[in-house]
Amino acid sequence: MMKKYHTIDDVLRSPWASLEPPAAQETTDRVLRSTRLEDSIYADLREGDSGLDQIERNAEKKLQSFPTLSRDVFQSFYSLLPRRNSEESLSVAARKFNVPILDHITQSEDFPALKAVCEGRELPAYEAASEFISQAASELDSLLSDLGGDKNALNTLEKLEKGEEQAQKDLASLLERMQKCKEPDPQLEKAVIDAANKADSKQRQVAAVTKMIDTGAAQHKDAMTALVAQAVSAAAEKAEEVQNIIGAWSDDPGDVKKSEFNAKLLDLVRKNETLRDISKYLGRFREIFAQGKRNGYAYGRGEKYSLELGNNLSRALTSELAMLASPQTIPLFLQRYQRRQIKQYQRREPIYKGMGDIICCLDESISTAGDPAAWGKAVALTLLEIAADSGRSFALIHFAGPGNFKTDLFRPGTYNIANKLFAAETFLNGGTDFQTPMEQALLLMELRNKALDVYNELMRVSL
Repeated sequence: MMKKYHTIDDVLRSPWASLEPPAAQETTDRVLRSTRLEDSIYADLREGDSGLDQIERNAEKKLQSFPTLSRDVFQSFYSLLPRRNSEESLSVAARKFNVPILDHITQSEDFPALKAVCEGRELPAYEAASEFISQAASELDSLLSDLGGDKNALNTLEKLEKGEEQAQKDLASLLERMQKCKEPDPQLEKAVIDAANKADSKQRQVAAVTKMIDTGAAQHKDAMTALVAQAVSAAAEKAEEVQNIIGAWSDDPGDVKKSEFNAKLLDLVRKNETLRDISKYLGRFREIFAQGKRNGYAYGRGEKYSLELGNNLSRALTSELAMLASPQTIPLFLQRYQRRQIKQYQRREPIYKGMGDIICCLDESISTAGDPAAWGKAVALTLLEIAADSGRSFALIHFAGPGNFKTDLFRPGTYNIANKLFAAETFLNGGTDFQTPMEQALLLMELRNKALDVYNELMRVSL
């Protein structure tokens, strides 16, 4: 390569003459910041995950910053408001690989749905991040090529930048020595010229490789977007699966933290196709039921859905009651009260026609196999949830052909998750006969009535 500087005057007239020694700055592969609590949560989730450890070790041989990508992906899924470190503090691999990957993730079509499931929920976020990293690791060579045109380009650039920084430090040191010399020193001047040419050469090499990487990334942007979108889609499915399984079968659907119970539950359901299919529906149905219970308007007191005029003080708007605070407006309030003109909430009141036990007859003929059966089981188990919430008994009558039936009884406080899983896995797989389940339902009602008669008689005698 042709040398740019031949004399000491060439160097002194160049920008290098005013070069300040580069400030020592440690770089990091972490793109996103995190709190100590978030770090503690992630460390607890990672404990014992040998599969992800192995994936990261294999990928680190190709890209040093890959292990920290796992942490950043989890952070982007879990954190309410992810914050980034300054670009100057990032390593080359983090700037040129991790940052574009995270940008493609947030721009992905499936990211909003993924974020809605994972934000603040550690287990779905971790499972989704692990799935994404697994997918990314399997396509790492393609991702590196798409970003840099060559899978070794990032490592090359990192070495060149370190070499550039060292060359600038050497040149700055020599220039400082030359300034302190009272007499010209030809040997020192030659060293300065050589150092300036070396620094200039390193700078141009860094610029060339940087341009090559940026050009390659621009040219392969669509391919990169497709690879990341595919990984994000898989991550979203994994997060939704975790949410559905815990939401469907756990006694505390809101507890999506790492625990021995949740780990066993996920493992059990994932190995069972029937339970996995039911989870897709049951998790959503239970969430709908839970939302109804959390609705402060609807549960027990009716739902506020409009305004009306009347004189029901328990429903009056606070702005109307405010008239009672002033002696001047009290007569106006009383006048409106007498004329039934006080603004009040209108409620959609629930109408209860009965709060007895529930009997559910579930068709398990061969024609219902697959999604229909999963949907039916989810509905039945949601009815069980409703019955349990109000302290009622529940009976699930599985039926198929004539005489082919099975009855699962659930009395308050006498069953557990194992009983529910056993009922969910039952599938008779036969013909269709509606007389058998009707007879069994009538029998259950007769037995219930007889039991009540006996109970009432015992109470009468005891009194």
